[in-house]
Amino acid sequence: MPSTSITRRSLFGMVSTAAVAGAMPSLFAPQSAHAQLANANPLTNAQDLFTSLARGFSFQNLMMDAYASGSTIRLSQSYSDAALLSTGFTYDNAVAIHAYLSRGQQDDLARAKTLGLGLLHAQATNFPVADGRFAQAYFVNAPDSSGAFITPAAFPFFFYGSSVGDQAWAGMALAQLYRRTRDKQYLTGALLVANWIVTNTYNTQGPGGYSYGAIINQFNQSQPSPNGKSTEGNLDTYAFFTMLHTLTDGGCANNGMTWTALAQHAIQFVFAMFNPKGPFFYTGTLPDQITINPSPIPEDCQTWSYLAFLDARSRGTIDWALANLQTTDTASSPNTSLTGSQVVHGMTFSDVSLTSPANDPHAVWLEGTAHTAAALTARVLRGGEPLPALLTDITKAVQLLKDIEHAQQILGVGQTAGGRVIPSGLGIVASSSVLDTGFGFTYGPSLHIGATGWYLIAGFAANPFQLGYRVIG
Repeated sequence: MPSTSITRRSLFGMVSTAAVAGAMPSLFAPQSAHAQLANANPLTNAQDLFTSLARGFSFQNLMMDAYASGSTIRLSQSYSDAALLSTGFTYDNAVAIHAYLSRGQQDDLARAKTLGLGLLHAQATNFPVADGRFAQAYFVNAPDSSGAFITPAAFPFFFYGSSVGDQAWAGMALAQLYRRTRDKQYLTGALLVANWIVTNTYNTQGPGGYSYGAIINQFNQSQPSPNGKSTEGNLDTYAFFTMLHTLTDGGCANNGMTWTALAQHAIQFVFAMFNPKGPFFYTGTLPDQITINPSPIPEDCQTWSYLAFLDARSRGTIDWALANLQTTDTASSPNTSLTGSQVVHGMTFSDVSLTSPANDPHAVWLEGTAHTAAALTARVLRGGEPLPALLTDITKAVQLLKDIEHAQQILGVGQTAGGRVIPSGLGIVASSSVLDTGFGFTYGPSLHIGATGWYLIAGFAANPFQLGYRVIG
């Protein structure tokens, strides 16, 4: 069967609904140019998705406005109150910006710009080192001396570290804001953090790439992280530097290297972590910066690789993730948080998550479920595959979105933000039960702007790794 080339419009169409005002690319309203795809549409009630996405945006707004509103410079609280108090993670806020820009209504753009200003404020006032980097997280429940609701995440967490992945995600969000608004302060911030990455993490050991990042020691001094290099962090850096190449018309970093060359330095490392027999990407190296770390094998490296590269080298990693990291959480699962007849299906964090003896080995990671839906959608939009393969991909993507929508309806009931109860059915929890990532930390069933943001990104067929969210160049 011949391959098929598909555009976003010809596959998805443009739909206007009362629940989501204005035009939006829909996974479920193909135009007549691809009637076979339309006839195979697996979702019988598209309105359910539109309503669910609108409720997801309401959750993002609620979390952003938990302590301040309007144009007040701030960041959003990442989780409901019981998880990590008023902590707002840099990565989660970057995802929220991408989600708002994916829909792009007037209020969405205003909110994305405000969060972007929050990132710029954090960057300029970063404690204890203001050199262009971002801390892992901030407290967002009280104003600093300038009135911005962004203060150091000190006791009891001390989230002062700066991983390359977090820096690149903040940079990508600022780059997308600049691309949308042409407000140069966003590009200035993106270039500051990009040069921080180059200056502090460019690595020539083994397969090169960029090291994990930096930590702050007990003397409030910066020093290199002892962790090995991260495949995920290098994927993010590749995408970020590729954006800067376009936005700066082929410009250079402070060290004189072009952003294209610096992006290639990242991709060189990523493919050194590739196991073609999987096919999958290893998580990165051991602390020696050279030896491949064989375990755990995480979901994000697999689906993000396709979102970043959109090429044949990484397309099979989506299938590896689907074959090896899908799971179903039920009330009978060990150490589950589910009760009665509750069932949640989706993706887990890593292969090690499925063997955890202390937590629920069947816990579903809702953010990773959205990653996978977004990657499948990108593969459909990229085209060039036989029609049956495209039909299979879109059917799987739709099912994963429906799985997340179901979790949205039944989980997170009664949780609060800023001391106020969050209405049921708005946000997406991080995981259906307590989930062991395999990397020394867990996720739990707390409502989460990162999981919700990725659901919104996937629902709008967007790709944060591509400038302007375009899947086809």
